[in-house]
Amino acid sequence: MINKLINKGFFTLSFVVLVSAGPLFAAEEKPIKEVSEDDYIGDVPRVLTVSRLSQSIADAPSAVTVIDKETIRASGIVDLPEIFRLVPGFYVGTNAGFVHNTNHVVSYHGMTTAYAGSMQVLVNGRSVYSPLYGGVQWSELPIAIADIDRIEITRGPNAASYGANSFFGVINIITQSPSDQVGASLSATYGNGRHEAFARYGAKQNDLSYRVTAGYRDDDGLDNRYDFKRTRLLNAQMDYRVDDKNNLEFELGLVNGDREDDQSLGRTRYFEPRVRSIENNYELIRWRHNVSDSSDLSLQAYHSFDRTKDVINSVNLVGLLPFATLLTPTLQVNNDIEMERYDVEAQHNFSISPILRGVWGASIRQDIMYSPYYLGTQNTDTFNLQRLFGHIEWRPIERVVLNMGAMLENNSFTDTDISPRASINFKLNPNQTIRFGISTALRTPNYLEDKFNTNIEVKTTSTPLQAQYIRGNSNLNPERIISKEIGYLGDFGKFSLDARVFYDNIHDYIKSDIDRTTPLLAVTSSGYVLIKQPTVYTNAGDVNVKGFEAQAKWHATKDTHLLFNYAYVNINADGNQTADTITMSMPRDTISALLTHRFSSEWDASYAYYQTSEVTALGDGNYVGLARRSDIRLARKFKAERISGEVSAVVENLFNEHYQEFADYNTLKRRARLNVRLDF
Repeated sequence: MINKLINKGFFTLSFVVLVSAGPLFAAEEKPIKEVSEDDYIGDVPRVLTVSRLSQSIADAPSAVTVIDKETIRASGIVDLPEIFRLVPGFYVGTNAGFVHNTNHVVSYHGMTTAYAGSMQVLVNGRSVYSPLYGGVQWSELPIAIADIDRIEITRGPNAASYGANSFFGVINIITQSPSDQVGASLSATYGNGRHEAFARYGAKQNDLSYRVTAGYRDDDGLDNRYDFKRTRLLNAQMDYRVDDKNNLEFELGLVNGDREDDQSLGRTRYFEPRVRSIENNYELIRWRHNVSDSSDLSLQAYHSFDRTKDVINSVNLVGLLPFATLLTPTLQVNNDIEMERYDVEAQHNFSISPILRGVWGASIRQDIMYSPYYLGTQNTDTFNLQRLFGHIEWRPIERVVLNMGAMLENNSFTDTDISPRASINFKLNPNQTIRFGISTALRTPNYLEDKFNTNIEVKTTSTPLQAQYIRGNSNLNPERIISKEIGYLGDFGKFSLDARVFYDNIHDYIKSDIDRTTPLLAVTSSGYVLIKQPTVYTNAGDVNVKGFEAQAKWHATKDTHLLFNYAYVNINADGNQTADTITMSMPRDTISALLTHRFSSEWDASYAYYQTSEVTALGDGNYVGLARRSDIRLARKFKAERISGEVSAVVENLFNEHYQEFADYNTLKRRARLNVRLDF
C-alpha cells in the first residue's frame, strides 16, 4: 500500500472502486458472465509508448493520456506546449526564465523551473531532450501542429522503457503517416502579435508515400519583455514498403530563425538585450522487419545538430564597478553553442504464447557539446550513453495482466544504473480495471549541473576581474525516484474515468545554491579578482510528492463532448536542504476542461477552461497567484468542387484576466486570431 495516501484522492478512488466492484461482491446472486479477450479490448485506445508494446490503456503499466488530432484541433492552440494544459498534473508557463526566455516551461508534479528537465520528450521515438540545460526548446522543434496524429503522455516514471530523464514521465509526439496526408494544403494564421503560414504537399506512388511541410512563424511575445521569435521550418517524411516483410521510413527536419533574449530582467542590468540566431536539423532512418506473425524487429538511427549564434554585449560598466579602473567601458561575450547527437537503437518485439509477450532492445548514443562560455573551454565535450532494456507482459489468468520491465544504462556522468518497473492490472469486468504499480527512475545531471564553468573576464589597469556565475559539480549522483500508484479506469458507455493516487519519493535531489565559501573579493592563483560568488550544485535532501489526479470524458450527445481534468499535488521537503520554495513549485490544484459541440456538418465550436492555484516556480520564477483562463473557438468547414478547408476564429483569455504564469513579469492578456486552411 502507498504510505499516507491523501484523503482527497484515496476516499474518492475508494468509493469508485467499491461501487465498481459491487458485482464481484454479489457474485453468488448474479454471476458475472464469462468474457473473451475481444471483450476486454473492444474500442479502447491502444498506446505504443508506455512499455514499447502495443497495449490498450487498461493493460498499460502506468497512467497514460492520449491527445488525438481532433482534440488538438478543438483546443485551437498554435504553440505545441499549450496542449499539455489538458493533461492532469501538468503545469505550463509561457516564455519563462531569463535565458532562452522565448521558451515555454512544461512540468509535471512540480520542481518547476524555466528549464524543466524531469521528463523525456520524443518525436516519433526520437529524443529531443537537451543535454545542456535539460528540458526541451519547444519553439525550435521542426514540426507543424497540423501534422501531429496524436500525443501519448506517460504520467509517471518511465525509465524502464526510455532511460534516465524519463523521471516524472514521457511525452511522445507521433506524426501522421504520409499516406494519410495525400494532396496539398495551405494554412495561414493572423492575430494579436502572432502570424504564421504553412504549406504541405503529400503524395503516394505505388509503394512510396511522402509528405513535405514548410512554414513560418512570427511571434512578438509578451508585453514588457524581450521575447520575440521568428521561425522558419521544413519537415519531410517518407515511407517505402520494400516488400511484405520490410518497410523503410525516412525523416528530416530543418529550423532556423531569431530569438530575442535578455539575461537582466528584474535585476541590475549588466548586459544589453540581444537577438540570437538559431538553427537545427535532424535526419532519421528506420527499418521495420516482420520476422514472423509473432516477431518484429526494428532498427533506428538518427542524427541531430543544434547551433545558436549568440553575442552578449554589456552595458557601460563605468560606475557599476566603482572599485576598478576599466581598460574598456564595455565587454563582449561569445555565447555560441553547438550540440550534436548520434543515436542508434535496435528493438525486438516477440510473442511466446497468447498469454506472454515482450520486447527487448539496446541503444548507443553520443552527445557532442561546444559552449566556450558555459563550459569555460574552446574544446568540445562528449557524453556517451549505452542502454539495454526489456519488458514482459504476462496474463496468468484472463482478468489479470502483469507488466515487468527494466532499463540498464551506462553514461559518462554517473556510470551504470538500473531502473526497474512492475505493475499488476485487475479487470473487475470488461470495462473496469484497477492498477497497482511501482516504478523507479533516474535523472542524470545535465551539463549545467555537471560541467558548467561560466566566467567573465573584465580587463582593468591592474589585476583583471573575473565574475564566476556557475560552477558544475562532476561528483553529483543522479536524482532517484520511487513512485507508487493505485489507478482506476472505468468505461460506462458515454462516460469514462481515469483516476490515480500516487506517492513519489525522490532521493539525492540536486540543489543549486550560492557558494558562500568563496570570498566575494579574492585574488586567485591565476591573478584574477573574483567579484561574484558562483552558483554550485550539490545532492541535497529528499522530496516527497503525493496526490490525486483524474481525467474524465463525457459524450453527452453524439455532437457534444466534455473532457475534464483535475489534479491535487502536495510536495513535502525540507526547504533548507532542497530549495526554499520547493513545496510550492507546483500548483496545489489544477483544473482544465474542453467542451466541444458540433452544430452541423459545417459548424462547430469549443470552449476551454484552465485554472491553477498559486505557485512559486524555482530558479527564475517567483510567486504568482490563482490564474484562470477561458478560450473559445468557432470554426466552419466548407467544400467546393476542387477545394475544401476551414475557417476558424480563436480568442484566448476571453475575459482578459491579466493573469501571471511562472513569474510576476509574465502577464498574459487577451489574444485573438483567425486561421484559414485550404486543402486541394
